[in-house]
Amino acid sequence: MSVNSITGWDMAAGTDVGLIRSRNEDALRIFPHHGIVILSDGMGGHRAGNVASSLAVDVIASLLVPANGEQQGFERASTNPQFLADSIHDANTAILTAARQEPAYSGMGATVVAASFHEQHFTAAHVGDSRLYRFSKGRLEQLTVDHTLAERYMSHGYITRQQAAHWNAKNILLKALGIDESVTPDITEGSVGSEDLFLLCSDGLTNAVADVEIEELLQPGAGDLQQKVEQLIAAANNNGGPDNISVILVRRSNP
Repeated sequence: MSVNSITGWDMAAGTDVGLIRSRNEDALRIFPHHGIVILSDGMGGHRAGNVASSLAVDVIASLLVPANGEQQGFERASTNPQFLADSIHDANTAILTAARQEPAYSGMGATVVAASFHEQHFTAAHVGDSRLYRFSKGRLEQLTVDHTLAERYMSHGYITRQQAAHWNAKNILLKALGIDESVTPDITEGSVGSEDLFLLCSDGLTNAVADVEIEELLQPGAGDLQQKVEQLIAAANNNGGPDNISVILVRRSNP
């Protein structure tokens, strides 16, 4: 996808199958005019993960970015976090319904991270281990907390972050779309600085590329947004590309 710059936001996105998987089960959409970005990762090893991720992205987009061009959706997502959470709940219902109607889709699921940017504020919601980061003043900060067994063990002090990185069960999800009848996403809100750069990504990036390397690739002068996206994907593939890789970058447009 190419960079877009309309009404205040520059965005770039890209997705790649990686070097091991035979199918890309990630899906993403960007809406620069509305300040909306959505990324979903179909659950690896499950049936029809690509169907689940596409459903998630399409349902959320249909609610936040109405086809008739009305601005109500993204304005409500920016000012009312519950509206963003409700769109993810509807995506969960759509995945469960599709799985019940089509036996080939039984057991499919997905993670999701979606964000709305409006003026000097952002609202994000996520389920699973797809992440949102902010790169500001040369430093990378993870804004979301993974819904994984590894993250829970780390929070209780059972394992260290270094141990988790090499744990064979690190990717076990505790929460995802398409598993339970109801899902409650985590909501993250914050301010948007003039120099802030936001990164949304699937775990195909973060499992292959260390935060310090991501930080280096996001430094100013390392290319435009689309080049940075391509460099991040290339870094994951250079490190083995064990999973599908999806990346979205967002920043405020220069006046």
